Amino acid sequence: MGIEFEQDLRYTSDEMLRALERLRELEARKRHLQPGTPHFLKLAEEVHILAREVFAETTEQQRLAEQSVELREATVIDPPPIDDMPPVRELQIILGEWREAERRLEAAAPGTDEVADARADTEKLRQEYRQAAQRQWSEAQPE
Repeated sequence: MGIEFEQDLRYTSDEMLRALERLRELEARKRHLQPGTPHFLKLAEEVHILAREVFAETTEQQRLAEQSVELREATVIDPPPIDDMPPVRELQIILGEWREAERRLEAAAPGTDEVADARADTEKLRQEYRQAAQRQWSEAQPE
């Protein structure tokens, strides 16, 4: 129960942070557009859809938080803070997505939304890979 529960907590938290970062990026891009244009409307719709997904994800986070209290009180688990839990995604998965984002960036026409999206994905995945690799390296070091 312990490791699976920790993985659920970590995964849910990581997904929430990724979604919130994507939401922030979309909203920041929308702020630079002229209202009333098709592109402004498209970004507003994307923000709306993603915000609904984030809201729905909070239900899962609440469920896990309540479950963690029950498990801890029953002394079934004593988990560390989420930041100290190892990432759920394996390095090769992150690396594959990073490479794909790089390919999309190279293939995208300059000045398009695809460039901005691929660039944002590339940077996010680079950071995720660096953090996961650092954590994996530090866990492999002898005490």
